[in-house]
Order: sequence, then structure tokens, then C-alpha cells
Amino acid sequence: MSLDKKTVAKRYAKALFELVSADDQLEQTYQELVALRTVFEQNVGLQRALSGTNLSQDQKKNMIEELKDGSSKLVANLIQMVFDYGRMGEMVAIIDEFEAQYDQLHKRVHADVVSAVQLDENRRQKLADALAERLGANEVILNQTVDPKIIGGLIVKVGSQTLDGSLKTKLGKIRQLLVE
Repeated sequence: MSLDKKTVAKRYAKALFELVSADDQLEQTYQELVALRTVFEQNVGLQRALSGTNLSQDQKKNMIEELKDGSSKLVANLIQMVFDYGRMGEMVAIIDEFEAQYDQLHKRVHADVVSAVQLDENRRQKLADALAERLGANEVILNQTVDPKIIGGLIVKVGSQTLDGSLKTKLGKIRQLLVE
């Protein structure tokens, strides 16, 4: 029976999280995994190359050694184990799951924000503080996207919740009321 990607990612992340928490290496491991995810994000085909059949096993092993270079023993072992078990296609998902556990421990929340214009640092901080208070979080990390089509206001998505305070939506609701 084959496990789905999410189940595999959760199992690897949980095991690693418990291991580094017990060894007091959580912060270092988190930083290394974030850096590793950046490598995968900047090299879009890397996961596919390491899990596909286009490269020889020796080529893949060389790439794995490059990924492990400079990593702590724990992260290097994770990379090697994921490779050995043919799970390189799940590496970013494993890192994402690890980060989710890290965020939960530190009461940290990620919010996607869409605005018509780029928010200055003061407005970003006020929004993050307001969301942190509303959500009971210690920290809110904002990922902002600019979309002039929303005209004004904000659309904020945290997890499965969406708060749509965009002017476009408000105008649409007024338009709908006028039609009725």
C-alpha cells in the first residue's frame, strides 16, 4: 500500500521535529530546512530530477552530496534517507510540514494579503499586530500580493479563512442590492 504525499511528509516531519526538539537543535534545523526549501524553489526541476529516471544514479548521488554539503548531520541524514527511500519528490512537503509544527510551537501564523497598492512597513506592522491579537498569535508573517483590480482595501487569507474587505467586493455587494 502506497502512502500519499501528505502522510509521508507528516511522518518524516514529525520524526525529525521530535528528534531535534529533544536534542535542542530546533532553531538550527529549522533555519537549515528553510534554506534547503529555497534551493528547491530556486531550482524548480531539482525534485523531479532527483526522483525521476533521466539522471544516472551516480549523477543523483553527486547532487545529493551537494545538497548535504554544509548541512548539520541531522539534515544531511534526512536528505540521504529521503533520497534512499525514493521520496525526494516529497522533500519540500516534508519541510513545509516541519515548518507547520514549528509555527504551531511558536504560535506563528502565515497570512496572505492582497492589496491594491504595496503596503508600507508601518501599515504592514499594524496589520500583522492586529491579526496577531485577533488570532492569539505571537507572530504573523505577511505574504503580500499587489492586485490593482481589487481597487482598494484588503483581502486577507489565514489558513482556510478569508476576510475580504476589498472595495471591489463591497461595490459588487452594493450593485447586487441595487439590482434586487
